[in-house]
Amino acid sequence: MKLFSRITSILLLPLFIIGSINYFVDPDYTLRRDYIPQAALALTSGKILSGPVNANGRLLKKEWIENLKQKPEVLVLGSSRTFSIRQEQYPGKNFFNASVTNCTFQDMYAFINLVEKNWNGLPEEVIICCDQWLLGNSFKEERWLYNRNDFIAFLKKSSNISPHYFPRKWLLQKEWLKELFSVKYLIRSLAHLRNKEHFEIQDTVSSGKTMLLPDGSRLLPAQIIDATPNEVTKRAENYALASHDEMFTQLEPLQCSLFENLISYLVQKNCKITLFIPPYHPLVYKLLSQSEKHSGIFQIDGYLLKLTKQYRLTLMGATNPSALDLTPSDFYDGVHLKPESLSLLINSNK
Repeated sequence: MKLFSRITSILLLPLFIIGSINYFVDPDYTLRRDYIPQAALALTSGKILSGPVNANGRLLKKEWIENLKQKPEVLVLGSSRTFSIRQEQYPGKNFFNASVTNCTFQDMYAFINLVEKNWNGLPEEVIICCDQWLLGNSFKEERWLYNRNDFIAFLKKSSNISPHYFPRKWLLQKEWLKELFSVKYLIRSLAHLRNKEHFEIQDTVSSGKTMLLPDGSRLLPAQIIDATPNEVTKRAENYALASHDEMFTQLEPLQCSLFENLISYLVQKNCKITLFIPPYHPLVYKLLSQSEKHSGIFQIDGYLLKLTKQYRLTLMGATNPSALDLTPSDFYDGVHLKPESLSLLINSNK
């Protein structure tokens, strides 16, 4: 019996140590959620939140939406490629940017459901970022499961698509446990033990930090946005070589059904819809266009144009940057426009 206890202790003690360090340090804020209520309350009170990029944006945006004092008249649904769209681009309108990193159609369903549930109505205008990978079968993002209940609620009231097509929340819980006892995450935790980036509630903008603004938009540090041309080229090349999200040759039927169902529901509710096709850096576009494995992304513009005509939507942007007269200087990496370039693109399409 003593031998068994010793063996058990030897096996469990390392896991206990790893799990404890990872949980209490949690450098990427993926294990703990205790910061979310205070952060959401501060943001809805007009404060600014500075902190790490990799926070749990989905749960934060959920609580943020639930705490909003008024229903948004203009709502942005998108990824990091629309995170810099701000209130000032829609003067006189109650605006909220619900973008989250690696946004999925499931995230969009959840946020629309939250707005409709809270105010018994929808925004006047919805801007949807149509990331090309959303319509393929290579993009894998499971963090939407944080808000699975709202996704399923919207799915059931707006479509005949079965919930059985989608994973249950246990998948995310499994990933949480893997992260808790991950040696790789332990190394990150130890590296950040003394210099972990904490959230700070502020009254003013600081150019050296990632900041979330009260309108839901995000500001990145100047060193990211104002990178040298050589650094941006390197980022673009690395993206084209490393990303698997665009590796598809045909549009995925289930993804198209999710997207078209969302459009149909919003149209029925008399929402004005703007579809945004985010462009690629010219180098990324060139490299992807030379690969047959990525041919699916070049079907996206035609597909969206067809939907635009069918539902009488507004369409802005394009996969090909040259169609928008964009140059490498308009990007800070392979897929993200600089905030001022995105702002000019939006204003030119109003």
